[in-house]
Amino acid sequence: MDIEQLRDAWQNQEQKLEATRSLNISVLKELKLDKTKSKINQLLFLPISSLLFFSLLIGYAVQFLIRNLEIWYLAFSASIILFFSFAFVFSSLKQLHDILSLDYQQPVTILQRQLSNLRLSILINLKIAAAILPFSPFVGIFVLKVLFDFDATEFISVQQIWIFAGITVILQILALFFSAKLKSKNADKNYINWLLKGNGSQIEEAKSFLAEIEDFEC
Repeated sequence: MDIEQLRDAWQNQEQKLEATRSLNISVLKELKLDKTKSKINQLLFLPISSLLFFSLLIGYAVQFLIRNLEIWYLAFSASIILFFSFAFVFSSLKQLHDILSLDYQQPVTILQRQLSNLRLSILINLKIAAAILPFSPFVGIFVLKVLFDFDATEFISVQQIWIFAGITVILQILALFFSAKLKSKNADKNYINWLLKGNGSQIEEAKSFLAEIEDFEC
């Protein structure tokens, strides 16, 4: 076998190896993308259930507000419920849109960026929950009236009203503290990962699958 034949044989072997490598990458990519999609689809439960629950709550709160317009604290508590219910509905719709519009055929780097944006959209729920804190006493009034037909204000003294006001101020401080901690720049902090555990942690697992694809392609 002369040098030319050796060169041809070597080139043929390289072509076979490259074809095998490309096939392996393709199979691996398909496998990892399926795992990524499976993890992300697990996130659908929360926005769908939240959308249904808060939509029903909005309907009931509207009726409650109309029935109690003349009682300011009941009307105000219903307004609080309505405001934050709408916030959760809009947040759920955004999450659903972000999840369902993911294109898994895009380059890995773009898909990773979209997953990071999805993680930030999930943080919005935590920010809404933190914003509710100062209004917790009014939420309590609403819940007691709805579930037990019990008007807590009938048994509150002047001293208790001041205590009520003090609790509201403390909760406002806590709300501001938690809102500061939930900024997008802190999205990768350990306490954020803990808060998102079971509801957002799937994004990090999905990103790890994409990272494996990226490493294999290099």
